[in-house]
Parts: sequence; structure tokens; C-alpha cells
Amino acid sequence: MARKEKLPKKKKSFIRRLFKWTGLTLLFLIIAIILIPIIFKDQIKELVLKEVSKSLKADVTIKDFDLTFLSTFPNVTIQLYDTKVTGRTEFKGVELASVKIIEAHVGLWDVIGGDEIEIDEVHISDAKFDVRVSPDGKANYDIVIPTDSLPEAEQEPSAFKMSLKEYSLKNIEIVYDDQASDMYANIKNLNHTGEGDLTADVIDFATSTQIDELTLEMEGLSYLSKVKTNADVNLLMEFKEDDSKFTLKENHFTLNNFNMSLDGFYQMLKDHAQMDLKLNTKEISFKDLLSLVPSFYQSGYESMIAKGDLKMNAEVKGRLDEKNLPGWDVGLNVNKASIKYAGLGSINGIVVDAGSKFAGGSNLDKMTIDVTKFHSEFVGNLIDANLKLRTPVSDPLINSKIKAKVNLATIGKVMPLAEGESYKGKLNADVSLNGKMSSIENEQYEKFDAKGLIELFDFLYKSKDMNEDVNVKDLTFRFSPQNLSLEKMNATMGKSDFAMNGKIDNYLGYLFGNEKKDQLLKGAFNFNSNNLDLDQLMGVSGAPVTATASAEPAPVDPNAEPLLIPENVDFDLNTNVQKLRYNGINVNNINGNVNVKEEVASLNGLTMNTMGGTVGLRGSYNSKDHNKPAIDLGYNLKEIDIQEITSHFLTIQKLAPVAKYAKGKFSSNLNLKGDLTKALEPVYNSLTGDGDLFTNLVTVSGFEPLKKLGESLSMDKISNQTFKDVKAFFSFADGKVTMKKPLKIKLSGIDTEVTGSTSFTQEIDYKMLLQIPKAMIPGGIIKAAEQGIAKVNGVVPKLNLGSIPDIIPVNALVGGTVTKPVIKTDFKEALLKATGNLKDNLKEKGKEIIDKAKDSVKTIVKDKVEEVKKDLIAEKNKIMADAQKEADKVKAEARKAGDQIIAEANKQCDAAMAEAGNNLVKKKIAEAGCKEGKKKADKTVSNLQAEADKKADGIMAKAQEKADAVK
Repeated sequence: MARKEKLPKKKKSFIRRLFKWTGLTLLFLIIAIILIPIIFKDQIKELVLKEVSKSLKADVTIKDFDLTFLSTFPNVTIQLYDTKVTGRTEFKGVELASVKIIEAHVGLWDVIGGDEIEIDEVHISDAKFDVRVSPDGKANYDIVIPTDSLPEAEQEPSAFKMSLKEYSLKNIEIVYDDQASDMYANIKNLNHTGEGDLTADVIDFATSTQIDELTLEMEGLSYLSKVKTNADVNLLMEFKEDDSKFTLKENHFTLNNFNMSLDGFYQMLKDHAQMDLKLNTKEISFKDLLSLVPSFYQSGYESMIAKGDLKMNAEVKGRLDEKNLPGWDVGLNVNKASIKYAGLGSINGIVVDAGSKFAGGSNLDKMTIDVTKFHSEFVGNLIDANLKLRTPVSDPLINSKIKAKVNLATIGKVMPLAEGESYKGKLNADVSLNGKMSSIENEQYEKFDAKGLIELFDFLYKSKDMNEDVNVKDLTFRFSPQNLSLEKMNATMGKSDFAMNGKIDNYLGYLFGNEKKDQLLKGAFNFNSNNLDLDQLMGVSGAPVTATASAEPAPVDPNAEPLLIPENVDFDLNTNVQKLRYNGINVNNINGNVNVKEEVASLNGLTMNTMGGTVGLRGSYNSKDHNKPAIDLGYNLKEIDIQEITSHFLTIQKLAPVAKYAKGKFSSNLNLKGDLTKALEPVYNSLTGDGDLFTNLVTVSGFEPLKKLGESLSMDKISNQTFKDVKAFFSFADGKVTMKKPLKIKLSGIDTEVTGSTSFTQEIDYKMLLQIPKAMIPGGIIKAAEQGIAKVNGVVPKLNLGSIPDIIPVNALVGGTVTKPVIKTDFKEALLKATGNLKDNLKEKGKEIIDKAKDSVKTIVKDKVEEVKKDLIAEKNKIMADAQKEADKVKAEARKAGDQIIAEANKQCDAAMAEAGNNLVKKKIAEAGCKEGKKKADKTVSNLQAEADKKADGIMAKAQEKADAVK
């Protein structure tokens, strides 16, 4: 039979094999996409938290954490949700950052097995930043701990490395409050992107920025107000050793409708910087410039027609170091300009010629500032001004003139006004200044020409935003070299009238003088009013506003600013107000002085009649710490109605809760120091001081502690009281009011001494010693006590225990809170103790009893005494033995709990190491976790044992006290 030839095996096609391996690869990737975030999520989160806690001196919380690479493959995306950074020490409680989402892109292989994780992209969304610098220069963003200041064990390289190629900020709000430099900025809805390889030495960097509102203020002047901002900037960044250069390429900036670009560079060298920057404004118009002025941009800007010639230049060039400033040349020229709104007249003949030049260097006296001409005309009105300023640093030479003649009623004929807004009156100004500041400083006033007047007549301003119209009958300011004099001002608002006069000294030095000489603006004014209705001016209804201690406090705006007193001013205001109404309170005959100096406002001898009596105030309000104003106040009250002051001032209810339940009048002196919140509410725990209170007659009813005391003593009449000639002395400290001396009062005829304290959170802790007359004790209690006495006298004939005395001393402890008091008394014990001095009676009657009872009675008494002694010793031993058992139990439970904590920590560590296997990253993370976990466990165990020892010692101490009391 012929042998059958074996056929060759048919090979699978290439296409089939390709599909097979492609499918397997895709399957692997899908599995990896699912498993990698699960496996590495917790480890990456631990790394992030560890890095943050190691490098920042701030409290950081992260609500949620996620890890994915579905949308960024092959990169892994780390996402942090609801991250908050809160300050410590002087910025405690201030939220530096609150970020909804932080997203970082990192390499996949860095996560799986790398020693460090490189961050390629960072994206931040929906965030608020509150940046602050205190008056002494401390910044809440200075939270990074220098590596060299860390313990040596923690000076290890970071697990993360910034290798950014792209970043973005979306929907960001930033508040920057620099009190040291007197600078404030507010940025709303910032959106910003940046692209470029920041790891390279030469970088083409492109950025794009949009801001809905940008506000910038410096030294009390507003430079930008809610300006819509856009900026697209391309930079060439070149980094060399001791040399970093930033060259502006294509760029464009828009502020509202003001468009510009910058040409040039900024170079940072080893010991100085060089720059050459030039502003390009070729495409802007006069109307574009007006968009930076809020009064024009925020009222009918789109329909406004503005014409005129405009030239604007700005150039900064030269060296910048500790001694030198670069030179500059800035100029603005507007000519033949006009402004017209639809349906209104026009503002014509607008001319502005202004500029400043400086050649550069260290001598700023070479700087020039000029406003050669400022002119405008409208509806028969005229405004002219000029200014020339030379040697502005050492000895400013000023030459300036201002002339204005304006019928204020014509403003509405050329400018759109808000609904209900109108002006009337006439403004005249003719002021000229010419001379050197040294003439003023040396009191050579004849060498300085300063003269002129600013006058306002029959001024009337109406607005829907004002509760009352402002009516100024006449106002005159007169200029002289020595001072600016307010010769008169007479005005009314609603029912209120006021008149002022006075003068301001050194106004020229304050405006133009050398900052290094701390020029002080001094002033003295007299303020007089027949009637000042502040409730009407503030739109408050005529009904009094009642304070309620139990009411929730009004929400406080975290960004609110307290009332700030200006620096470098010294103003005196002498006040005389016949009638004033505020918060529903009528006040008469207000006289006194208010001084405002160097951020402190002081009250000097301020007196008034109100609330049925007289009030004297003294003290100060200090705003030098803008975040925590302070008060140092004192008052002298005479015959003030208790109900009236309590209903208007919540602080009174905090200091003296009983006042809410009292009727009558009182007099008081008080000295008080403490801090205030930004909303000017007292920080109660900071209050310190002392005072006294006196009342001839006061009734108290419905006060829960008295009611509970009456119930405890079975004496209901104590619940409602009338006190006479009460004198109390108290002090403030540690959040409570404490009696400095025992308060002596009569409770329904009972002589009583009171000591103790009330906290500002309404917790009470008082001790009362009541000398209770026998006649006031309920008959049932007296009968039971007398029956007991008779029974004892019957057992031992002629022992004759004394009857209940006329006065029984009783101690009462009053704790809990004002509304839920807890009363404890020794009433029963005191009554038993007072029912006849058993020891003394035994001494007096003992000899007679022993003689008559002879040996048998002797034996009985002796045996009974020994029996009592043995019983007492046994009772004491039992108390101490029971306490020792309880203390031992507490310690044993603590040891058991500690052993469980240590065992659990070891178990978690073993599990983490087993899960890490041979993966170096996971193993490193697991080792760090083990170390930290064991450290925390040891600390927890130590704390448990310490608490247990403390509790055990307390148990034994209380037991010893109880044993000692057994007699």
C-alpha cells in the first residue's frame, strides 16, 4: 500500500493574527484603565497629603480625591476636590485658598514605578484666594517651610517634580489686601491659560487672560474700578546663570475699551535689573480713554459720542536696583475734545496736557510732574486747572491754580443721572498755590503764596439711594499758607440739622511733603446740632430696635472691613448736640470731645442724658491692627433705667443676664479693654476690666435661678424679689464676669452673701450663704425636726438637746446656665446640725447622767462609742477599697484599648507591605505609611494611659475627701 503523504499545516493569515493581538492589547489597556486608578489611588493621595503637611505651615483639607486617565491617556490625572488652605498664628481662621477642583497630569510610568512623579499640567477651577499682608509686613501666603529648617529626617527630596508645559485658571476670584503697602486689589472671574515648556532654557510662552472686574487701589487712590480686562501675551523667556530675560513678542491688552500693547524687554541680572518697555496706543480714541473713568463708562457709555485729538505715550527704560530707578517719560495730550450723550447738551473745549519725566538714577528730585492745562466748558460753566511740581522729594516746589464756576443744576443737562437723582446749587472755586514746602515747614509763610476760596451755596442733592435729601445752605473753605479754614457750613438732612466750623493745619505738607518726614494733618472742628435723627438718616423705623440675647447673631461678611481710623492725622471734634435719636433711643445734651489720631479714635469727657439718667464716656477705639480692632473704654452711668438699657444693648444681657428680669434704676462705673471682630462685635473672651454697680431699689421677677432656689428651699417667696441699697463689685477676665467682693443682699428678709461668676455664654457658677430665720422655714419641716429632738431627749433623759435656733446658716451652689440653672443646698444638713449642739450638751449633762446611771450606764456608753468608732473605720476602709477597684479597672481598660490599637496598627502595616510586594513605589509608600501609623498609634496609646492615670487619681482623691468627711 502506498504511503500517504502528510500535508503541511495551514498557517493563519496575518490579518487574523493582527486582530487577535490588537484585541488582546486593547483588553489589557481596558483592564489597566480600570485597575490602575484603584490600585494607586490611596497611595498617591497619601503622597499628596504627606507632601503638603511637610512643606506648609498652614492647615490643609481635601474633601475628595480621584485618579483617572480616561481623558488624558497616556497621562494619569490627579484630581483634588474642595481643597482649603487655612492660616495659623496671626492669620488663624483666615481662608487663604478655597479651591473646588485642582487637576494635575502626570506620567503613567511615574505612577507605576518611578522614584518621583513629574507634573506636566496643572488646572485650577472655581477658586477663591484671600491674600493679606498685615501692617507689620507679615503675609498669609508665606506658608512654605524652607527645606533647611525641617528636621533632618524630613529633608528628603519631594516625591513630585514640576515640569509644566501647560496650566490654566478658570473662574477665579482674588482679593489682595496689603496693609503694609496700602494697596488693595480685587479680581473677579479670572480665566487664564499658559502654554510653554517651562523646563527648557529658552521658552516661547503664550498666555491668555480674561477678567470680568479688576479693581486696584493704592494709598487711598482708585486707579482701576471694576475694569473688564483681556490680555493675550506671548513672551520669549531666556534663562542663563545669573541672567533671566523676558522679551515681549506679540501681545495685546484691553482695559474696558482701552486697547494697548507693550514693546521691549525686562532682564534680571545678578545685582540689578534692566528694562526697556514702551506703551503702544496708536489705535485708541478719546472715547476709549474715557472707558477707564467709572462715571463715564458706567452711565450710557455705548451711546455717548466723544470726539477729539488724543496723544498718549509711556516709556520706561534703564536700571533698577536698591538705589536706582529706571527713567520714564509719560504724557497725555487731549485737544479740541467734546462729550455728548443722546438727548443732552455737550461738554466742550476739553483740553488736557499732562505728563511726568525722569531721566533715571537715584535722585528723584529730577522728576517733573506737570498738568500744563486742564480745561472744560458746559452750559455756561467753566473749569480751569494747572499744576507744576519740581524737586518733589527734598523740597517740593508747587505752582497750581484752580478756577471753577459751576451751576450744579446744569449737570443733568450734559450727564445722564440715575432715576430720582438731581443737583442744585452753585459752586465757585478760585485757589492758587505757589511756593516751596520749606517755607511752610520753617513757618516763613510770607514766602508761600496760598490764597483763595471754595464756596457752595444753596446745594440740594436728591437720590433714591439716600433716605433724605442733602441740603447745604452755605459752605466756605478759605486757603492760606498756614491752614485750610472751614469758615462755615450749615446743612440739613430730613429732620436733622448740623453746623460746622474749624481749620486744618499742614494741609500742604500732608499733600505734597516728604513722606519720610511723616507729615501730620492736624485739624480742629466744632460740630453743633439742635436735632440729629440718625434713625431717619439711616432709614431705621421709629420703633426701638430690641436686643435679644437668645437671637442668632447676624451673619458677618468675611470680607467686611472694620471702621479704619486714618494714619498721619490729628483731628479734634468738639461736639454739642441738643437732641439725638439712635436705635430708638432718645439722647439729649451731648457734649464732649472726639480725637482722631494715628489710627486711634478717643472719647474725652463725653456726657449725655439718656434712658432716664446721665452717661459719661471715655476711652479709645484702636484700628492699628486692621483685622482686630481694640477698645479701651470706660463709662460712668447715673440713674439709668435697667429695662431701657437692656432692651437696646445685647452686651448688657451678656454681662449681667439678671438685668433682663429687673426693673428699677442703677448707677455704675466700668473700665473695659478687649478686641473686636471686623463687624465691630466684642470678642468676649478677650474682655478684661472691672467695675461697680449701685441701685437704691430694684425688683427682680421671672429669673430662673431664683425660682429654682426657692423650690429647692421650699420657699416660693424667694422667686420674686425687691432689693434695696445693692452695691456690687465685679471684674472681667477669661470670658466671664466675676464678683470681686461678696455681694450682700436680703432675699425676702434673709441675709445673703453671694460670690461667683457668669460666663459670656450664660453659664453660671455661684455660691450663696443664706442666714435663714426659723420663722421663714415651712411649718412641716420645723415640726419634723422638733419631733426628732423630742425623741432623742426621750432616749437619754435630761440630755435636753436644744431647740431649733432662730437663724439657720444654709449654703447653696448655683450652677448650670441662666435659663437652666442647677441648685444644690445643704438645707437638711444645716437644719440637723443646728438642732442643738449635741457635743456641748453632752459635756454639760454628762457628769450628772454618769453619776446616776453608775457603772451600767458607763459600760453602755463606752461600748456604744467603741462600736461607732469601729463602724466609722470600716466605712472609711470600704470607701477607699471600692475606689481602688474602680481606679484599677480604668487603668486596665486603658491598657487593653492600647494593646488593641498597637495590634491594629501592626496588622495594617503587614497588610500594606504584603500588598506592595516588589513594587518599589508601593513599597516606599507602605513603609512611610507604617512608620506614620505606628507613630500615631504610640501617641494615641500614650494619651490613653495618661488620661486613665489622671482619671484614676481623680477617683482616689474624691474617695479620700469622702472618707475624711465620715465622722
